[in-house]
Amino acid sequence: MKNISFDNPFWLLLAIPLLLALVIPYCIAVSKDNKNKGWIASLIIHLAIVFALTLSAAGLVHTTVITRTKVYIVADVSYSSHRNLDKIDEYIQSIDDNLPPNSRLGIVCFGNDYQILTSSGTAIKSVKQADVDDSGTDIVSALDFTSTLFSVNELKRIILITDGLDTASANPELVSAVERLTTKDIRLDAVYLNNRLQDGESELQVNSVEHTKATYLHHSSQAVVELQSSVDNEAILELFVKDQTNGEYDKLSTTVAQIDAGSVCKIALDLPTDLSGTFDYKVEITSAQDSSPYNNAYAFTQIVAGKRNVLVVTERPSDTVQLSDLYGELATIDPYVVMGENANVPYTVEQLAQYDEIILSNVDVRKINNANAFIDSIDVVVSQYGKSLITLGDLYMQNKEDPVFTKLEELLPVRFGNANKDAKLYTIVLDISRSMHDTAQLITAKDASQKLLTVLNDDDYVAFVTLAGAAEVKLTPTRLGDCRNELNLLIQNAEPTQGTFIGTALQMAYSHIKDLPFEEKQVMLISDGETFTYEPEDAVLVAQNMHADGITVSAVNVFNGENQDAVDLLSGVAEKGGGNYYLLERQEQVAELIFATIADELTESVIEQETAVTVQTFRDDVMDGISSLPHIFGYVNSKAKLDATLVLSVDYQKNADTVLQVPLYSYREHHNGKVATFTSSLSGNWLNGWSDDLQSLFFENVLKTNTPTERIHCPYTVDFAYGGSHSTLAIQPSYLNPLAQATVKLTTPDGTVTEKQLAFDLNRYYTNFETPVTGRYGIEITYTYGTHSFTSQTYFTVPRLPEYDAFATFDEANLHKFMRGVGQISTDGELDLTNDEKDVATYELSFRLPLLIVAVILFVVDVFIRKTRWNDVKGWFNKKKKGGKRI
Repeated sequence: MKNISFDNPFWLLLAIPLLLALVIPYCIAVSKDNKNKGWIASLIIHLAIVFALTLSAAGLVHTTVITRTKVYIVADVSYSSHRNLDKIDEYIQSIDDNLPPNSRLGIVCFGNDYQILTSSGTAIKSVKQADVDDSGTDIVSALDFTSTLFSVNELKRIILITDGLDTASANPELVSAVERLTTKDIRLDAVYLNNRLQDGESELQVNSVEHTKATYLHHSSQAVVELQSSVDNEAILELFVKDQTNGEYDKLSTTVAQIDAGSVCKIALDLPTDLSGTFDYKVEITSAQDSSPYNNAYAFTQIVAGKRNVLVVTERPSDTVQLSDLYGELATIDPYVVMGENANVPYTVEQLAQYDEIILSNVDVRKINNANAFIDSIDVVVSQYGKSLITLGDLYMQNKEDPVFTKLEELLPVRFGNANKDAKLYTIVLDISRSMHDTAQLITAKDASQKLLTVLNDDDYVAFVTLAGAAEVKLTPTRLGDCRNELNLLIQNAEPTQGTFIGTALQMAYSHIKDLPFEEKQVMLISDGETFTYEPEDAVLVAQNMHADGITVSAVNVFNGENQDAVDLLSGVAEKGGGNYYLLERQEQVAELIFATIADELTESVIEQETAVTVQTFRDDVMDGISSLPHIFGYVNSKAKLDATLVLSVDYQKNADTVLQVPLYSYREHHNGKVATFTSSLSGNWLNGWSDDLQSLFFENVLKTNTPTERIHCPYTVDFAYGGSHSTLAIQPSYLNPLAQATVKLTTPDGTVTEKQLAFDLNRYYTNFETPVTGRYGIEITYTYGTHSFTSQTYFTVPRLPEYDAFATFDEANLHKFMRGVGQISTDGELDLTNDEKDVATYELSFRLPLLIVAVILFVVDVFIRKTRWNDVKGWFNKKKKGGKRI
């Protein structure tokens, strides 16, 4: 770029008076007779002097841009961009048309690799002529390569045209690539390429296959295939398994799938587990409406292990015999019969990780050596490694506060006896009316209230409501351990007042507590039962509504047993409220008062009586083949947790008025694993009413439904993160050992074997390796410390390259994630290509002094011409020519 400017442009007007001063005298002084060539030459010289002086006065400056701009367009021509190649050409042409002056344009095309399509400054070619591997998108390599194409003395610019989805590199690598450009003073801008499916475009693909990588012999297994289509579609889904002898795929099943446009369809396919080994599967889908053949197949691998390893800990040898018969050839049982104290049982995570299922049957775990470590390790292998814990019969935990039992109970789906620590809410509704005060009944009522507090635990919650002419909430629900003294004072200092509205007070308590998230809510009404005849709320009806809402209402009649109306009212409240009715006829009875409904003590922890079994969940797999169950003759009293699935229950008669639902068989998920509890016994006479065939069927179902979903036999979990051409393998031990080492032996689909040591990072060991092709990658991990060594084998299959995911999320946000504010991001190809002034190098030449010198020289020449005759001048020049032999 070149530019001429003036420091003082107004001085150009100086030429007007100077010209007038020159021309007018010339015209006056020079006549036709004296006009000769010397005068004409003098006039021309004077005009040149005027011109030079004027430009000098105006400050003539010539500015030249000496910096060249080199621009490279880096265009994504991977498979996902094929529908937009014409659009890319349009963007390139628009960029070329708007380049700043002194610029040269080049084009680099990339997919999984890259090439220079158009060298800098040469004729532009269409990106359709690019010859790159389009099976991937490697933005990092393309940017790094292009950054090497610039020279030192030029402005450097890269314009990236892409959908932003890099199938070869993770976002941190992209961020680093952009930062490397910045350190090289290369300006980066981007144009977002929308490679989403277009409306009306027909595409069908297999999104994924969910399956268990390692399962067990004869254990049911399925592969859940997820399909997606952009249009309403009918497709044929086929499942194949590779023949281990000839390597050919044999068809296992064919399914017709109906897929709605834009929706995801999931189809479950049964996988055979009648043989142990490693099996390679493939699903394929075909349809008449499909534009891409690259995403219609999905390969995966499953290991079918042989026998399950089962740890049985019991105090009854007969239980081990019966479990051996139930498992048969499906398991290897490792029995530990606990006899006396300090029994040696495997207790470390490393030891317990060898087992698939752990069974505690009629055993007191306190008798085990290292009992606390044993329970802690069970927690780890169940929650992290997906093992199963099954408890049968009596664990001797009832009404005991041992820390070992506390830990064990946290795992179980039930709470035994006084081990029930769920917070409960108790609301005291105390009558402080004048009728209570006049006969000294209020003192007894207060004593009864305070007696109730002595029964409750510190972790229970208590609310306090007084009733008279108006009801008032004196204490909102508060943990008793935090307010016991305060509440005793509130009760003691309650002053009598006029009026009695029992129904109103119950309604206030009801409204206050009904929506609170407590598993158990109870109300204790303490009154003489003498209420106003025309009070607005029916106390019995309110109690009935409370009971329907899960709130138990009991009543204490203070000194009013002869008043039949009061007895009917208070006993009616207790009856309809599902609680108990208590009559205090003298103050001394308070000490003998036992709140049967509220007391936390279970009078019986092991119930041995004939009891009917209720099926709560008929559709559970444990009931497979079973329609009903006979009575049982014994069980352990317990209470199901809120997150447990209750399958079987029995009714426990707690007292004359209270029947509780007690779990017989229930289970709960514990993170990755499962814990199940059967509160009756595997052996003995508690199941005498069940036939041998029924017992076998039921317990076989129990064992089968608790089989872990995946087999993990080492004290660590394995995570394989597929990242396109580069992936990450990580293992995470339960307990970190600074002296441990982990190595991996990787077998690629073509049979190449490499061995690497995993690096330690925070709480895991990891390594990165290349996964450039589809197929099965064999992984063998060895984890060692000291004399201990653990080896596991698994497989990871790359079913297809991510470039062929037609439903991938293409979003402008992907560009923002790795550019992070660097340069412009355009969605329509329009970019401001103007160079920043601070980056442009210029040179300015001032003509002020040269023009003055020219004016002086011209003046001297003019004097010489005017003092010399024209013929003499001609003669002088002719002599010069002769001397220089120019004639």
